[in-house]
Amino acid sequence: MHPQTGIKDRADRQRLFVTGVLAAFTMITGMLILREFTATESLIEIVGEGVVQVVPMGLFSAMLSAFGGAAKQLVVVSIILGMLFVGGGIAQVDGGPARGLSMPRTIRRILGLSASIWVPLAIAAVILTTYGTVTPASNSELLSLVATLFFDALIFAVALYAFYPPVAGIQPSTRVDSPPADSSRRRLVAVGVISAATLASVGVTGRFIRGIRGGVIGGARGGLVQPVTSTEQFYVISKNFVDPTVDDGGWRLEISGLVERAQSFTYLDLQNMPHRDQLTTLSCISNEIGGDLISNAKWTGVPLGELLARAGVDPGAGELALYADDGYSESIPLSKALEADTMLAYLMNDEPLTRKHGFPTRLIVPGVYGIKNVKWITKIELSSGDFKGYWQQRGWTDDGTIQTLSRFDLPSSRAIVPQGAIELGGVAFAGNRGVRSVEISVNDGAWMPVDTVEQVAPLSWVIWRSTWNPAEPGTYALRVRAIDENGDIQTDARRNPIPDGATGYHAIDIGIT
Repeated sequence: MHPQTGIKDRADRQRLFVTGVLAAFTMITGMLILREFTATESLIEIVGEGVVQVVPMGLFSAMLSAFGGAAKQLVVVSIILGMLFVGGGIAQVDGGPARGLSMPRTIRRILGLSASIWVPLAIAAVILTTYGTVTPASNSELLSLVATLFFDALIFAVALYAFYPPVAGIQPSTRVDSPPADSSRRRLVAVGVISAATLASVGVTGRFIRGIRGGVIGGARGGLVQPVTSTEQFYVISKNFVDPTVDDGGWRLEISGLVERAQSFTYLDLQNMPHRDQLTTLSCISNEIGGDLISNAKWTGVPLGELLARAGVDPGAGELALYADDGYSESIPLSKALEADTMLAYLMNDEPLTRKHGFPTRLIVPGVYGIKNVKWITKIELSSGDFKGYWQQRGWTDDGTIQTLSRFDLPSSRAIVPQGAIELGGVAFAGNRGVRSVEISVNDGAWMPVDTVEQVAPLSWVIWRSTWNPAEPGTYALRVRAIDENGDIQTDARRNPIPDGATGYHAIDIGIT
């Protein structure tokens, strides 16, 4: 630092901090633009995945409950603000170029600053990808990531020295051949360049944040859902801050491990094989009681058992380890994989899968939560052991069986409605066990069967409807529960989604006038 005292020193430190923030903003813009062209994870995503690894499950659950789909965006915004703050601090420590520093020496300082930032970042990246569960994990991807991190550090250092203001140790020129008008023009140009860079950074960063979605509502409140959810409204959840873009031309599904013949299937191979269509409801394990993270769609694909038959399953195999293009991993028992309705889907509602839903292919495994229905799947490895996937390493369930659920969609909670015939309705779901009946209770009274239960398809949710005539005005508490085809009643024990899925009755309060 250039030692100063008094008010002038504080003003200089503030200017240095702002300069560091601007340089960090420029670096963030550069890394996000680079990500668009190389698909290499940005430093923001690496830090975000590291945060997810260390956050306690209770806090994670609380964030999901409080912020829902915006939780991921909140994490990203916090990381970006942290980067800006660190950038300002680095500028204050660095202090800027000394008076009369030659260009070669300035370049050496820039490179030295870049290296001092890059080395700890590279070490952290190697540790996280080698010993943690942050992706990427392959040597080539790790090398690409380390190179990208140096590029990020270099952008920051160059921007920092380009934006440095005339602070202590960088005295304004007093030469008589430097007219004030030229100085004003240079200052005006500098302000224009910095302003343009800042606006570009805000635009690129804002677009990145808006593109991060933790969840999309799969059913509107205040009205009953459609039997089949449109692709646009189908809920979306993934571990990623930015989902991968997979080229169907280069995509392969590898089947290896305890098989007689390792197999590799292309996207065209799947399309040319006999296929099946089925309506299947998926539910996210993070879905709250009465939540929206559940949707129903028509899926088209190839039974997974057909692909395994071509590979020839070794008698010692008992489990399938599943790997995705984004570094995600999961597992299902071999017995589940061989069920006729477990499929590798490539169409959703008669159209190719969208990127956010796993293009080019994803698994559909009825009866278990969405974490087992792997998107962007690229590899299946058969083994005899107990494979722990991405979420299992964080303490989530390895079984994943869907808990019986039911909810009100009509009317909305705390609605005020006139006395008379009131329409009630919603959905219920019990995975591949099916729903036998749905019941409602008013003010903790006796359970009454609803009027109608529409079975959309054997593996889908049911849509229930009922008409209720309250005897008099007042406030009423309504509850709903479902009974599956085995005769098991939905449990009333309230439990948070983590780690086995939410349980408990959905309840609403309404006022009758």
